Amino acid sequence: MSQTTQLLNTLKKCLKAKGITYRQLAEELDLSEASIKRLFSEQTFSLKRLEEICNILDLNFYDLTKISVDAETGPSILTLEQETVLSEKPKLLVYFYLLLNGREPGSIVKDYNVSEKESLQYLLELDRLKLIELYPDNKVRLLTQKNITWRKDGPILKRYEKQIIDEFLRAPFDLADQRLRFETGKLSDGSQSVMLKKIDRLFKEYYELTEIDKALPQEKSHNTGLMIAFRPWIFSMMDDFKR
Repeated sequence: MSQTTQLLNTLKKCLKAKGITYRQLAEELDLSEASIKRLFSEQTFSLKRLEEICNILDLNFYDLTKISVDAETGPSILTLEQETVLSEKPKLLVYFYLLLNGREPGSIVKDYNVSEKESLQYLLELDRLKLIELYPDNKVRLLTQKNITWRKDGPILKRYEKQIIDEFLRAPFDLADQRLRFETGKLSDGSQSVMLKKIDRLFKEYYELTEIDKALPQEKSHNTGLMIAFRPWIFSMMDDFKR
């Protein structure tokens, strides 16, 4: 795949993640929808036009390029050895998490309780684990995808899953940027299948948005959590009414 094709594929992915259709983009740029489709199919964007679309997405050209580069494939599931080491070393795990979220080693030292010496130790260990490639001047290239899927019965979830869920739900969820709802109802097998597909799609859209927004300056984004649970279920109190 050429770099131009990869960049435009990233642009289309960003538009989709932000919910911007070709028709809406055409209106913003004062073009016809057919013209927009032709620009993408023929890959005939001028730099000025590309900049205009980036502005609509609240990105700059550097952000788009970074997202495109970061989209290169890598494993999303770590080896058992990698997970085991991270689970046994909480500070190393947090440091790796910050790198996954687009932080540079220098900014981690500046904003967190991490010394230059500790930072280098973490970088060397992550390099040894083949989670990153370490270059001169502490430049880093991730060797994994940025959205890690932790092993279902792996050491990370065994050690931290309960703590994470407890901490996440320990809030009133009464602010404008928070949501917590619980609904019950009877669904057929077919409707349950539809719900599961919708949930999978929502997570996919969430991941796509996080990939885009990781390219933004730190002050323009916020750490968030998304948790969804769905299963066949009956409240235990209902058992008291059964014959």
